[in-house]
Amino acid sequence: MNGKKILITGMSGLIGGIVGRHLDSLGYEIRALNRSQVEGFDTVQADITDLDAIGPAFENIDTVIHLAAYLGDDDLAQININITGTYNIFEAAKNAGVKRVIFGSSGATMMAAERHEPFKTMVEGRIEDISKPRPMMNHLSPPHPDRMYGVAKIAGEAMARLFAEHHG
Repeated sequence: MNGKKILITGMSGLIGGIVGRHLDSLGYEIRALNRSQVEGFDTVQADITDLDAIGPAFENIDTVIHLAAYLGDDDLAQININITGTYNIFEAAKNAGVKRVIFGSSGATMMAAERHEPFKTMVEGRIEDISKPRPMMNHLSPPHPDRMYGVAKIAGEAMARLFAEHHG
């Protein structure tokens, strides 16, 4: 063990599970914050929308990797889980003195761009129809979500920036 304790939210999901198992194989001590038990790992079972319930998961944690998310089409659930829940993760980490929080965003913050030129032509596979140099999207491109999930992830990115600037 390298002594670092990492809390991973959403570890029953595809990415959370892969990240957790990989970090475990590198000798990190892993704790899951999940609605259901994650087999083989110390798990605090709680809903991220309940700040009081998730608090104990953050005790003695060095780093949080926040990957829990609601992917469905219910816009109010997007707001409650992916925005309020993300706020609760940052707040609980701050309250517990966690040194680092890693927020898992999504390409969904940019997905609507594919409905507009020149990206529409790229998605359609007609690359030769786009003049050179071809435009690229990067971290400086304006967000362009196509549904509430992307909006919630943009809000999470902004919260991450806010908490980092105000709380270190």
